[in-house]
Amino acid sequence: MSSSKGKARQRQLARAKYERQLSRRAASARRRRQLIAGASVLVLILAGFGLAWLLGAFDSAEPDDNPTAETTTPAEEEPTPAPSDEPSEEPSSDGDAESSEDPSETPSGDTDES
Repeated sequence: MSSSKGKARQRQLARAKYERQLSRRAASARRRRQLIAGASVLVLILAGFGLAWLLGAFDSAEPDDNPTAETTTPAEEEPTPAPSDEPSEEPSSDGDAESSEDPSETPSGDTDES
């Protein structure tokens, strides 16, 4: 009977060893999966930043130059429409209103001189 007790003990030790190996392999596989997932996320983030860089998302110098040029052009055009907004003030009996460069007043001035 001592041999059957010895075999039972060996089986018990072998089973415990097998379970330890299984848990160690499972933990190692879990760590490997987590590491691969983390590396994949990092690669995707870097690829996203690289794509954004290629498309010009980080080129702040170019967009600043273009709006400045566009802003300058409308600023030069604004004074021209501004006098056309002021004719409502010209009908007053001020002497300055008669000396304005409005084309409608010029022919009447020519008629008076002739």
